Amino acid sequence: MTQPRRAPLVTKVRAVSDVAAHMRQIELVGPELRRLRCRPGAHVVVHTPDRRVYSLWRHDPGAASMTVRIALHDAGGPGCTWARAVAVGDRVTVEPPRSKITLDGTARYHLFIGDETGAVPLLAMRAALGREAETYGIFETTTPGNEVPDFAAFTPFPWVHRGAAPAAGSRVLLRAVQDLQLPAHPGTAYIAGESDTCRLLQRHLVEQRGWPRRSVLLQPQWAPGRPGFGAGTRD
Repeated sequence: MTQPRRAPLVTKVRAVSDVAAHMRQIELVGPELRRLRCRPGAHVVVHTPDRRVYSLWRHDPGAASMTVRIALHDAGGPGCTWARAVAVGDRVTVEPPRSKITLDGTARYHLFIGDETGAVPLLAMRAALGREAETYGIFETTTPGNEVPDFAAFTPFPWVHRGAAPAAGSRVLLRAVQDLQLPAHPGTAYIAGESDTCRLLQRHLVEQRGWPRRSVLLQPQWAPGRPGFGAGTRD
């Protein structure tokens, strides 16, 4: 049975900043945000005025605020147009956060892999674990200027750069994961980003490294030519 859509929330833009060459951070505030329950790595539907899905970077109930990070692209669609134009004081309607993947509390260790869109929810999940957790990770983007900044308390994971190589079904990220030194026993992997790349990396972990499929959690963020696909959009 179809679940009813939860009532949207009206918020206001408190701050806008660029945290990377093609990554915009938008902080929203509103009294209803105090009552939200947000799992690390959640995403929210933003009325832009079209409905677009973006990853939640931070939720601060005490400050009644939430922060999203949005990847911007030169050939952007309605979502990018909105993100480039949004300004402090604008009213923004959002739908309550939802989660596709969540942290595994029983994991021996945690492995985070993704492109620049996937890095936003995955780094938020890593931060929720705390500095004591055993974590590994690697991310991919086009150039060093597009690397997504991590929370200040954590040592950054390494990044690889695909340059002009295709982001879809990325062999650059696959080779980097193949070279990644991990413990002999499986942990739990969280993979987010372009859809074909997510499946490619899942196959590597399951078929080449022998990980149980249930230990490899996927969150496709986008797919070429399909605005609104997955847990996040790249339009």
